[in-house]
Amino acid sequence: MTTEERHEELKRKVHERIRRVKRLLRPLPRRATVHRYPFLKWFAQTARKRSYLWSFRRQHILPAIYFGSILSLMPIYGIQIPCAFALALLIRGNLMIMIATQFITNPLTFVPLYTAACFIGLEVLYMLGMEIPGGSVWDFSALIASHLKGIVASLFGSGAPHETMPALGQAAGMGGHAMLALALKAILATILGGAILGTLIGFIISLTYQIMARYYERSHRAIQLQFEEFARQAKLKIHLPGKGPGKEPPPTDDPKS
Repeated sequence: MTTEERHEELKRKVHERIRRVKRLLRPLPRRATVHRYPFLKWFAQTARKRSYLWSFRRQHILPAIYFGSILSLMPIYGIQIPCAFALALLIRGNLMIMIATQFITNPLTFVPLYTAACFIGLEVLYMLGMEIPGGSVWDFSALIASHLKGIVASLFGSGAPHETMPALGQAAGMGGHAMLALALKAILATILGGAILGTLIGFIISLTYQIMARYYERSHRAIQLQFEEFARQAKLKIHLPGKGPGKEPPPTDDPKS
C-alpha cells in the first residue's frame, strides 16, 4: 500500500468514527435540535447558553452517568425527562447522557427493575429493623407475587382494585390504613433500592465508558501521529531538489547528460 493509499484509509476511518458517533447521538437532544423535544423546547435558550450541558469532558460525563442511572430507577416513570434536565442543571452534567440513561427503564424493563429496586430496599429496611409483612422480605415477596396478576390487571383497568388490594391486605393481616402505610413503605423501599441499584449500574456504565474512552484516545493519538508523519514526509518531498511539482531536475556535470 502506498503512502497516499494509507493516508486515504486513515481519513476513511476517522470519517467512519464520526458517522458512528452521530448515529448514536441522533435520538438524543443536541444543542442544535433541543428545541424539537417535548418539554425541553420550552427551555431551549437556557440549555444552549450552558456549555456544560453539551460538554464531553470527564467532569461533566461521569456525574451525568451516575446521577442519571440513579434517577432512572426512581419511582417517577413518565416525568423522568424534566427531572433529568433539572438535575443536569444542578450537577452541571451532560444533558445528552442524563437523558440517555433514562432509557434504562423503558416499557420492557421498568417492571423487573422497579421490582428489583423495591426488593433491595425492603431488604435494607428489614436489616435496619423495620417490620415487614409476612415476617421476611422473601415471604412478603411471595405474597405479592401471588396477587401480582390481579394488581397489574387493576392498574391497567381490566381488574377491580377494590377486590385486589383488600385481598392482599387480608392475606397479609393488614387493615386499610396499614395498606396505605405499606404503599408508602414500598415507595420508600423503591427509592432506597433504586439508589443502590442505580449506583451499581452507573459504576458499570462509567467503567465501560472510561475503558472505551481510553481505547479511542490511544487510537486517535496513533492516527494523529500518522497524519503528522505523512505531513512531514510530504513537506520533505516538496523541498527535495527535483521532487517538487513543476521543478526540473538539478543540472549535473556529467558530460553524458
